[in-house]
Amino acid sequence: MTFKRNAAVPLALACAISPALTAPARAQPGAQQLQPVVITAARNEQSFADVLAPVTLITREDIERTQVPSLPELLAQQPGLQFTRTGGAGSQTSLFARGAGSAQVLVLVDGIRLNTAIGGFAVLGGVNLDSVERIEIVRGNRSSLYGSEAIGGVVQIFTRGGGADQAALQAEGGSGQSASGSASVTRSFGSTRLSATLAGSRSVPFSSIDTAQVRPGPFAPGANADQDGNRNRSATLRLAHRFSEATDAGASVWLQRNRTDFDSTADGPDATHRETAETANWQAFARHRLDRTWTLRATLGQLQEDSDNRASVAASFNNGRFEARNRQAQVQADARLAERVTASFGYDRLDQRGASTGYDPGFGNALTSFSREVNSLWAGVTGSSGRQQVQLALRRDDYSDVGGATSGLAAYGYRLGPAWRARLQVSNAFRAPSFNDLYFPFFGNPRLAPEQSRSIEAGLHYGEGPWRGAVALFATRTRNLIQFSAASRQAENIARARVAGLEWTLGWQAAAWRVDFNATYLDTEDEASGARLPRRAPLTANLSAFYDAGRWRVGGEVGHTDRRTSSDINTFATIGLAPYTLVRAVAQVDLTPALRLKLRLENAFDARYELVDGYNTSGRAAFAGFAWRM
Repeated sequence: MTFKRNAAVPLALACAISPALTAPARAQPGAQQLQPVVITAARNEQSFADVLAPVTLITREDIERTQVPSLPELLAQQPGLQFTRTGGAGSQTSLFARGAGSAQVLVLVDGIRLNTAIGGFAVLGGVNLDSVERIEIVRGNRSSLYGSEAIGGVVQIFTRGGGADQAALQAEGGSGQSASGSASVTRSFGSTRLSATLAGSRSVPFSSIDTAQVRPGPFAPGANADQDGNRNRSATLRLAHRFSEATDAGASVWLQRNRTDFDSTADGPDATHRETAETANWQAFARHRLDRTWTLRATLGQLQEDSDNRASVAASFNNGRFEARNRQAQVQADARLAERVTASFGYDRLDQRGASTGYDPGFGNALTSFSREVNSLWAGVTGSSGRQQVQLALRRDDYSDVGGATSGLAAYGYRLGPAWRARLQVSNAFRAPSFNDLYFPFFGNPRLAPEQSRSIEAGLHYGEGPWRGAVALFATRTRNLIQFSAASRQAENIARARVAGLEWTLGWQAAAWRVDFNATYLDTEDEASGARLPRRAPLTANLSAFYDAGRWRVGGEVGHTDRRTSSDINTFATIGLAPYTLVRAVAQVDLTPALRLKLRLENAFDARYELVDGYNTSGRAAFAGFAWRM
């Protein structure tokens, strides 16, 4: 195992505009429904039709209709996103967005950073979808609004609490000794709204490492072939109160405990390994509308993530403890300059702490910590006039340990007609070095500067009647990439990378049918070696079709991932992984108005494939469950 807001938009917005937030991404033909509202693209509320950035909105309704079992698998069905995982549920997961690596993709939970300073990436394996209300995905650079890590895009997860008052129970069981369940309740008491969710899951599907691929050697005696399991517990609580039409405030808490067995080739075929990770995420917010022009917002929040890795071999290098904390405070002012023009100004404060037994220079297993402070000022404008749309943003981040970075964005859109819109965007972004990059013994370099990137993209959107579609061309060039230097024998800002790509999306919804298709082509290059960037498939495609007959709902999805590179589990040499296609099918039937039976079949044709060389993935698996609401 490896080591492990900046969003000032308060969660109160999600509660205050909950009718719009829970609207489907596409209205039924002839129906009079409001356009859904998204927040992440500009750090304030925008109608889905007015967003210039390529955005995907996943609602609670989408999660329940598709029955996708985990967050990484749900994200991988969206354009531009891929993931890898070293084993089953809860295992170490890497997310790629438009070719950008995990430390270059910003993930927020209720506006609080999930990316920590230890490794720079977000730990996604333990996020339970039963706790999720909706997800907003903004593809492409957003450093001008969120700062570091937002090179490939921003994924913002909102925990449960939207929609109508209700209580619900869900449970499911199936292959791989899998069982899961959740209970949720949302209630309004006058101007106060309270939501709570409890969820849990367990599974023992297979051994993380395929021991048949391991060739034992003096430094890697082999891996254990026993089955590796996962046990996850999570809870969310959200409270919001509206004091008046102008003022509201509240708070939310998200707690998680994820216990995962994993394998290692370093400790022999009889060794066992387990990681126990605990996450506590909270935030409090307030919003006040001063007058028809000005609105003030303030948020305060914290993410605490503690992880403990233990091997049955006392002297194993896999033994270790990791602690990470993000403490955030933001103040934001929004000015409605005209009916369709909004300017926003903000100050963000981020305090990050990271501690690891791996940082101990004396290798005495002492928990050694580092910290940094980040002060940021930003401003943005979104607006439209007639057929024209514009978004401008500028941000300055000052780090206590690695200096500062300035990032900006300019986007322009033009409505070619009632159904067509073209857009163009230029931007730059950065990633601050992680504590692993800076301080890890024999590798870290405290003199590292932030990675820098520049991006350009152009897009064409269509939407009329039952049809929706878009195509986007994008290119990003990153310099000062952090890479190990053989000459200095430590990390240096020496690497460069280039990514270019094309995204297609097409959707059709009419009567009881909904069909969606997306495909992404990626051309990536490590400019020093000319090789493709590892684990990024040059082509991914997803097709889904669902039919809603009232009491019955059936559907299926097909996902294809092309050939990509990985590191050989024995030699670490670059090798190719075979392409693969996965097919899944789901069905639901309402036995009563309150009781629903759910069925799903994963990997229906029992495809054999790998996400990481030498690590197992699930074969064909079947599951059944129920959902009860009142």
